[in-house]
Amino acid sequence: MFLKIAKHIIFLLAKIPTRLLFIFADFLFFIQTYFVQYRKKVVVENLKSSFPTFSDKKIQSLAKKFNRHLCDYAVEAVRALKISQKELDMRIEFKNLEILKQIKAENKNCMLLCGHIFNWEWLIGAVHHLPTPNTFAVYHALSNKEIDDIMRQSRERFNTHAIDMKETPRVMMKTPNDGNSTFLFVADQSPHSSMIHYDLDFLNQTTPVFIGFDKLARKLNYGVVYVNISKPKRGHYIFSFERLMPENESFAPNEIVHLFYKALEKNIETDPANWLWSHRRWKYKRGIDY
Repeated sequence: MFLKIAKHIIFLLAKIPTRLLFIFADFLFFIQTYFVQYRKKVVVENLKSSFPTFSDKKIQSLAKKFNRHLCDYAVEAVRALKISQKELDMRIEFKNLEILKQIKAENKNCMLLCGHIFNWEWLIGAVHHLPTPNTFAVYHALSNKEIDDIMRQSRERFNTHAIDMKETPRVMMKTPNDGNSTFLFVADQSPHSSMIHYDLDFLNQTTPVFIGFDKLARKLNYGVVYVNISKPKRGHYIFSFERLMPENESFAPNEIVHLFYKALEKNIETDPANWLWSHRRWKYKRGIDY
């Protein structure tokens, strides 16, 4: 009952203009900074491990900036339920769209890969600009129906099809590779210890990673593109498309994974505070947990 009421409140908040929601984000930032301090220890530890040469003062400054981005993300994610395409076009700049057109011209479907860089939720605004008529957003379905329904509705706006990551291989296998479909992955998810089959060096740490998207892209011969996300100012984003290319004629096993994390690392280093540091990304250790 409580979640149903909360769901209605969220949809009401989503109707509030973005500029006014940022006032609420300022309030959230104040509460987070001085009272709640959500996962402060995790954020600081992740930053220190990722940037060992940074001073404590620099780490604390980045943690504070991260909290600001996180609070902005919260209201932007709510706003995504009702925001118009016109407003998204005003707030988002797209670069290198010709790369996507080239992949379509090759009669290949496209796999878009991004990380949890703020604000990945607003990638729904890219659908209108994609050259493919079919767009699929891969997400991790939640056990709570009310919350999962909110996530699906947000992702299925502007004619996007949301698919659970467990169903993704089946959907992709039956989708013709004819240049008419784009699949969007937020690919820096952390696998459970029982599902770790590969790791690599990322942000100065041994990092367990998912490799399913690598296998699918190679098997189906998709064009693979990294979405570089930057935030030039509050409420405005730049999505720049970068094609990932094999060193040889075709991708080697796990080559796409390495290229993705290399691009993501470079993206994060450009603006360190703008990634989801509150996630316990490195909780599983090689030799101990897997």
